[in-house]
Amino acid sequence: MTEYNRKSSFNNQKKNFNQKTEGKISSLNCLSNEIFYEIFNYLESCEVYYAFNNLNHRFEQLLKSLSIMLNINSDNLQSKKYIPNILKRILNFNQGQIIVIYLDMSLSIKEYVSFDSSFNRLHSLYLHNCQSDILIPFLTNLSCLSSLSSLTLDSSDQSIDLTDIYQIILTLPALKKYTLLANGPTFSSLLPVANINQKLSTIEQLDIRNHCNFNDCLSIMSYTPKLSHLIYIQPNPIDFNIEINSSISPSKLTHLYIRVSDMKFDIFEKFISKIPSKLKVLSFTTESEDINYLDANRWKRFLLKYYPQLEEFYLRYHTTHHDNFDSEKRNKFLSLFWIERRWIFEVKMGYKHILYSIKPYKNRWYDVLPNGIFPSSSILKKSSHLTLMNIHSKQWRNIKYILTLTQIHHLAIPVEKIFIGTLMVIVNSLPELVSLQLHSLSFEQPDDIDDEDFYGFFKKQSTSKIKKVYVEKIDHKGEIAFLSTLCPLMECCRIISFENSTDMKSYYL
Repeated sequence: MTEYNRKSSFNNQKKNFNQKTEGKISSLNCLSNEIFYEIFNYLESCEVYYAFNNLNHRFEQLLKSLSIMLNINSDNLQSKKYIPNILKRILNFNQGQIIVIYLDMSLSIKEYVSFDSSFNRLHSLYLHNCQSDILIPFLTNLSCLSSLSSLTLDSSDQSIDLTDIYQIILTLPALKKYTLLANGPTFSSLLPVANINQKLSTIEQLDIRNHCNFNDCLSIMSYTPKLSHLIYIQPNPIDFNIEINSSISPSKLTHLYIRVSDMKFDIFEKFISKIPSKLKVLSFTTESEDINYLDANRWKRFLLKYYPQLEEFYLRYHTTHHDNFDSEKRNKFLSLFWIERRWIFEVKMGYKHILYSIKPYKNRWYDVLPNGIFPSSSILKKSSHLTLMNIHSKQWRNIKYILTLTQIHHLAIPVEKIFIGTLMVIVNSLPELVSLQLHSLSFEQPDDIDDEDFYGFFKKQSTSKIKKVYVEKIDHKGEIAFLSTLCPLMECCRIISFENSTDMKSYYL
């Protein structure tokens, strides 16, 4: 091919390419700005700038009106070579558009971020892998951010002094939500309780995890008169001695979530007594051997004394305790106080632990009422629920201890292929059951059950009161026949998968 023909062929190919490209760009330009904004929501801001910057005047204007969310971490910086340059450009020329920054503090951050008043729309900042040598100067610089309303810090650096951290954080001018996840850092000294002459914090939501004892928490709260939501989580051993004598008065506190390990009820009550408020929601989780947490009358006195206006109460009490309870305390969680508030008692038995819980009533599969419509008091009195996560005989035989605390009306066994003989023994040990939920059944005799026991399962006629049955999987009709024998009063059997068909079926008998 001659040089002339080669050039002619190249020019024709270029012309065809330009015509095709012009058609595509023309089609792209037909899309509305709203569609582009929707597309941008699915992309990281750096990728948007890389793809559309300097494309044409219209996209330049779109980028100028874009709210930017930056994720500055080592994976982004190393996996895409263009990211560092785009980041620097945005941080130098588009500060007023940035609304959220996720920042890995283990990077050389001075190369990327230096805050000043031009970041006037930045409202959320997430700092991960915080290091002590750079954190304090960095936080001090945040006071220039007039719109910063949410701040999250995550650190395991044990050399960080949390006393210094909080003294800075509590003075940030616009901060509404603060979260500190610190597994390692500690307080060098207790923050002094705030006095009326001090400038107090604007924080409304506070999330404190893994790093402070009750005294630290109470001191911090004294600086937050606008606090409405508090999360306090401390799974590590701490000093439960409460030295602060004065009550803290966050008058706007409505939501309190506490999770602490190995704490006695007496200590919990003392701590709560320091926080008088108009709580609407209280959630408490603990792992302890103090069975006072299962004293319904004590909870009743406690809640009426401190939080009579409480709307929602959540208790999650983890224990390994297996013992008979005082007969005078039996079924007290089914008394009028709990029924009127529709707070339901539940038990979940695992391999080693038992979880006792109280929570607001919600419709379950056996309820026929529309959402938002609550059952009558007579039905709620039969609302206690037991879930067996393990059917080893040494575990489910401990049901007898639970029955000394409360009667059980609803049973769920999510274990696959429960042996029908074992199921019969469990059902017969719970005479007040009205509903049964299973995953699947097995007719195969386990090795640890001899023939005498096997046939003994079927000698006694079932007196079960179960009316509603739910089964995740039925392999053959014989299993339905067995359930009819086990539950002679059964009115409804709901099956999710029947003989490998995934069409849910409900049988009304």
